[in-house]
Amino acid sequence: MTRLLKVSFAILTLSFALTGTGFSSEEETFPTAGFIKNDDSNVRAGDNINFETLCSLKKGDTVTIIGKRYSWLKIELPENARAYIRSDFVEITKDEETGMVNAQRVNLRAGPATKYSILGQVSEPEKLTIIAENDGWYEIKPPKEASGWIHSSQVTFDAVTIPEKTNASLPSSEPKAKIKSSGNITLKAGAAKPKGNLTFSTKSDQ
Repeated sequence: MTRLLKVSFAILTLSFALTGTGFSSEEETFPTAGFIKNDDSNVRAGDNINFETLCSLKKGDTVTIIGKRYSWLKIELPENARAYIRSDFVEITKDEETGMVNAQRVNLRAGPATKYSILGQVSEPEKLTIIAENDGWYEIKPPKEASGWIHSSQVTFDAVTIPEKTNASLPSSEPKAKIKSSGNITLKAGAAKPKGNLTFSTKSDQ
């Protein structure tokens, strides 16, 4: 390695160290699990806020991360998201709750029209779960081929603890054990004798 190449490599290494940029195995290995940090974290159809919102997630929800682009993470669509497919590309089965894809590379979209973003593609003979029909489109439970995007600031790789709402512990209301006793008191030698008879007795308050 020539001296010039050595110097260039050293500068590149220093640049990564100063900027915090590197080839993190955690960031580059997919799929991997992530945890939502905040309530109402939006999952979108693309990698910026101008894309359609597909669903919202709560703190502690888990997501499967399958890719990354800049500060956005590509994830498998959660179950509460919805995808859409043209009804003429699906053959409804007898139970009317599932359908079989009847073509190759059919687009899944974020809404019931071709103007909506593409979320993925499916091919025959994949089976889909039908949620509803909307003017020539089926709303479906998102299959594994459908994906969305969430901003990386909403995701952590450490498990999120969800505080549970519990009633504050109350002090015990049970009365302490009470002693009932009576008898004579023995005085030590040299102690002054009390006048009259002295009887020791304790009674519990009722």
